[in-house]
Amino acid sequence: MNIHFSVIVALALTLSLMINGNIISSNIASAVLLNDNLLSSNNDFGENIDLWSLFRGDYQQGEKEEEGEDSEINLDEENNRSSNNDDAKKEFVFDYLPSPPQQQSEQQQLSELYTRQQNTADDKYVVVMFDRGYQNIFSTAKPILDKYGFKATIFIACDYIESGKGMNWDQVRQLYIDGHDIQSHGSEHTRLTEVQSYDQLDSIVSGGKECLEEQGFTPTVFQAPYNKGGDDPTIVDTISKYFDLAFTGHSELMFLNCDGWENFGYDKKNYYGTTDCKPFFSDGTPTPTNKFGIKEWSHDRVHYKINKDLKADPYGPEVSEALFDKFVQVVNDQRYFNKNGEINAIPIIGYHEIRSDGEISTTPELFDREMEYLYENEFKVITMEDLGYDQYQERFHIKNMHA
Repeated sequence: MNIHFSVIVALALTLSLMINGNIISSNIASAVLLNDNLLSSNNDFGENIDLWSLFRGDYQQGEKEEEGEDSEINLDEENNRSSNNDDAKKEFVFDYLPSPPQQQSEQQQLSELYTRQQNTADDKYVVVMFDRGYQNIFSTAKPILDKYGFKATIFIACDYIESGKGMNWDQVRQLYIDGHDIQSHGSEHTRLTEVQSYDQLDSIVSGGKECLEEQGFTPTVFQAPYNKGGDDPTIVDTISKYFDLAFTGHSELMFLNCDGWENFGYDKKNYYGTTDCKPFFSDGTPTPTNKFGIKEWSHDRVHYKINKDLKADPYGPEVSEALFDKFVQVVNDQRYFNKNGEINAIPIIGYHEIRSDGEISTTPELFDREMEYLYENEFKVITMEDLGYDQYQERFHIKNMHA
């Protein structure tokens, strides 16, 4: 980034402190600081990028799959794929961020952006979820969630419960009594793409429902172990026999109409070719995102990537700050798509463990800081139980949105 451009951005952010006596919230600045595709030398805006274009942003690529605990993606392959020219590439249409008049000053542009952001403050939702059922979900995460009055969705892998590393059933039951959402992660945490027979596949999926029902729960949502299998019609069919909805993939935002690419130009890999959430195309192949292919943003996967990029202490201040900044960017990116009470996209944030060892767990301090950010910025934290599905329109919606 050249010196002239750096000075412009620094000056604009300084001027923002004086707009109507207000300080523009950190997530606007993060649009500049956190999105590599805006600041890289090969950005789509060219060398003469203006401030308004910078804030409008080019978010088209969505979350890149990263190698880590839950991934088998070849990074070189993925990078080559994303760098190819794409004839179908679209720009987001921000019809609530109109192009400024030619003579509009940078200060006026920032003021208008801040005002519009405040007007859409009610359109901010987040789902917080955990999977597997580690003991520290109960001992460490729950007190932090209680502190802010938040409820989470916990996907239980039944082989983790009463295993020594997981919760016991009394703790799972207490989470449910306290208002948390209990759903299924299978009878065992095995990749569905690697099972040796259909009987084993069916047993993992159906057994994940039966073991919870035996404990008095009624799960309706399934999370495939490692979020794998959404491109296999046999796996999708098997899940559909036992559950209403399922997770089988990753993206920073989940579009409630599964239309991220076609209607918003967002994340082609996960949303290409779909304008509703039907599970199959007409030829019988699974759609990339659908009611059995819900997408989460994995906090741990990003932790893995940041560790690799920074080569620093996984729980030191540099990594923790980078993780927090990325979290802020992800939860705020929905503002580009949600307006006037119409919710088109929400982030579903996935965690595993809340502890201060290992390499990709989330520390209690960072988790508390992230939950505090949601609380102080008036995000509505909901569970998967709060998401409804319209069978006629084939899309998701938030239940009791204005309650």
